[in-house]
Amino acid sequence: MKINRTGRILAQSLALFVLSFGILTAPNWLQSSFAQSVVNSATQPAELIANQRFAQINVQVEPSANSTIAGFAYSGDRIRVLSQTQTRDGSTWYKMESNRSGIIGWVQSNQVRLLAASAPKVITIRSTPAPDPLLLPASNCAPVYPVPIPVINQGFGRVSDPFNPGQTHFHTGVDFDGKVGDPINSPICGVVSYVGREQDTNSYEWGYGWHVKVRDSQGQIHLFAHISKAYVKPGQTITPGQLIAAIGNNGNSTGPHLHYEIRQGVDTYQSAIDPMQLLDRAGQGGVRQAGVESPSTTPLRF
Repeated sequence: MKINRTGRILAQSLALFVLSFGILTAPNWLQSSFAQSVVNSATQPAELIANQRFAQINVQVEPSANSTIAGFAYSGDRIRVLSQTQTRDGSTWYKMESNRSGIIGWVQSNQVRLLAASAPKVITIRSTPAPDPLLLPASNCAPVYPVPIPVINQGFGRVSDPFNPGQTHFHTGVDFDGKVGDPINSPICGVVSYVGREQDTNSYEWGYGWHVKVRDSQGQIHLFAHISKAYVKPGQTITPGQLIAAIGNNGNSTGPHLHYEIRQGVDTYQSAIDPMQLLDRAGQGGVRQAGVESPSTTPLRF
């Protein structure tokens, strides 16, 4: 009898413990289930916004202002929204990935402007390049892309202004994604006409940061902006695929990238033409691994 009575007491105690544990943990379980139900698995293009230019935005590890900071992004940065959730206080958070730095984390919805989804740009590389009116028809001057893996972050024409949220501006070139130090190869034959930076902070040219200019056989100026290193000097003759500089992040820049611009006629941003007129004709035969070779000269570091 004593054993049976003890067993009943133990069974009742165990049942009471299980019931108490379930009641205590139920709110957390419900909250977790709710969060999972509102996650949007589709990616969405967007940009970060703030009230000030170059405003720093905290990227959190979890969807909470009190969580650990994963890193920082800046107003104007283009991002991909990976998912979203709504916290218990009613705030909406987006899980994002930066197109510039690649950082992944959470930001509040009032810091994000969703953009219309557009079809990804597909770059077709032809084995036999078509005749190019921008260059002399020389077989060793077939145009190539200025970076080994061409990923276009922003095209030529009117786009969102990263430094003035809610406004647009005319983008005078094509921006290629990359990391600081990634190689920049000459897309054409030409002669280096300039290596340096505009010192007048009030000049439009100052926004290009450190840059290289190359004049082609038709007199057009090819500008490579925001560089961190230059492997060429003025007066030097260069050919397609030759390493000329390294990607950087200076001037009017929200992150590491190459701004590639072509100027037709007068050497000014107002005479810029769409670089894709040239790059759409880039041939596979001209794509070389020049960026991985050791430069023959000591680079200029900025």
